[in-house]
Formats: sequence, structure tokens, C-alpha cells
Amino acid sequence: MTERILSIIKYFNLSPSDFAEKIGVQRSSISHLISGRNKPSLEFIQKILSCFPEINPEWILSGNGKMLKNGIIPEPGTLPFENTPVMEHEEFKELVKRESPHTPIRKKAVNTDERQVEKIIYLYKDKTFREYSPE
Repeated sequence: MTERILSIIKYFNLSPSDFAEKIGVQRSSISHLISGRNKPSLEFIQKILSCFPEINPEWILSGNGKMLKNGIIPEPGTLPFENTPVMEHEEFKELVKRESPHTPIRKKAVNTDERQVEKIIYLYKDKTFREYSPE
């Protein structure tokens, strides 16, 4: 099903972020889906079908039939992405990874010889924290 969702994103010439915004989900949902971490929920598929009514529900769910309803096949030259190189699955995953809100931001190292650490705060996933003050 992930490949079919990628086909929709490519067909409508959207970035993963644009697609997430259009269907009303977080960007990380798209990232997790493409990486294989999560599978699309029924609600997720319903959002796609609601935003893209021309998509054939049977095709997105099972892969049977044509992508577009009523078996409509777009005329050559009418696809928005036809003249752009096709992005391989791995390239697409890389793009999503770069756009992911969870991608760590790398900052330039600071020379700590000139500064002294006042406090270190450890944040845990269970929403607790611990402070460390070197003394």
C-alpha cells in the first residue's frame, strides 16, 4: 500500500510535507509510513480518498484496478510529473527524512574551554526530566 500512496504523491506532484498538509496529517505520519514503521490506518486512507476523490478506493486498498476511478487513464503529457525524473523509493525516503520534524539539527561545536556548564537537563520520553548541575 505504501507504493500506491507514493504513486499518489508523485501523480499530484506533491512533496511529502505538502501531501501531509493536504490530507490533514502530521508530516511524521508520512515519514513513518514510507519508512515502514507504520501502516496506514483506515482513517488515513479515508482522508486520502476525501482529498483526492478521483482515486479508486479499490486500487488504493488492494492494488486492483486503475489508480483513477472509472478506469480513467490520463492522456500522455497531462501528468504533472511526466517531465521530471522518477524518484526511486530510497531517494523518496531520503527526502522524507530531510523534511522530517524529528531530524536533529546539527549545530556548530562550541569551544567549551571558554565557557562553564551551569546545568544539564535530561528529558525523558515519559515526560519526566532530571537536572544535573556540576559542582
